[in-house]
Amino acid sequence: MKIRLISGTCYIAILLGFFLLKIFVHDLCFDLLTYAFSLIGTFEMVRAMGEKMTKSERVIVRVFSVLCVPACTIAETFFRYGVHITGVMFTVLGVVLLSLLVIRHEETTPENIGVSFFAAVYPAIMLTVLVLTNHVSDSLALEMDRFPVALAKIGFNSDLLILFIFVVSPVADSLAYVFGRLFGKKIPDKMAPSISPNKTIIGGVGGLLGGVLAGIVLYFIYNAIVVGSYVDMHIWLPVYVAIGFLAAAATAFGDLVESCIKRKIGIKDMGNIMPGHGGILDRIDGTLFASVAVYLAFMLIVRIL
Repeated sequence: MKIRLISGTCYIAILLGFFLLKIFVHDLCFDLLTYAFSLIGTFEMVRAMGEKMTKSERVIVRVFSVLCVPACTIAETFFRYGVHITGVMFTVLGVVLLSLLVIRHEETTPENIGVSFFAAVYPAIMLTVLVLTNHVSDSLALEMDRFPVALAKIGFNSDLLILFIFVVSPVADSLAYVFGRLFGKKIPDKMAPSISPNKTIIGGVGGLLGGVLAGIVLYFIYNAIVVGSYVDMHIWLPVYVAIGFLAAAATAFGDLVESCIKRKIGIKDMGNIMPGHGGILDRIDGTLFASVAVYLAFMLIVRIL
């Protein structure tokens, strides 16, 4: 438990450090952390898949992870084409992997190709969403004349979205654990017994409640410190709550996805870089899905305004 606490504290300190660099230096600083997640996470995925991928496929997926996040970052930062370049890169990846069926037909199978696609999407492609979220303020400023002004008044920008992702996810996880420990014996119904036997429905409820509470706390603290007022609280407080709820639900789903992957390939942890937690993917599994939920929720809000 002590090792787990120390490891978790170091992780939080790293997140906080890069977030402060994002605020006071440049958004690109946080992209460096995302890039590290991509490189380490892809290494863990490739290693975990073992013989399910050929040597050529492992090299291709690793090269893809080296290029994917930087390409998205550069395209989004300077040209606002992060989504486009990511799509192009994924298409090229598909062509290269499928070409192995001809070039190295004796060792390549459709199953290998499918596993390789999966190892590229999870986590590298999903982490490009975090890159897009990190630069969402600049993208809106260029593409829309009136929306950034309206959103700026209530502090909706990339800093807030990053906070949603990295505050809601751990709070939801923590409250899910607490609810599971306190009420699991009285309400033992399992959420997904064949995937993750230790996760209970009551724990899931606690996680959703944690997301809601995190959204409320984030609203009052963020608006007090950054915005300096509570403009249209009756509108924006429910929005914070809704995003917190969605992020918590996505976090729980991401945890289940990770649990299913590990169960399917027969391993306990994806890595050992974080003692007591496992690998990077064991730590950011829910975060990957939370980032997608938060980004899409923000895009929806922009379109509604």
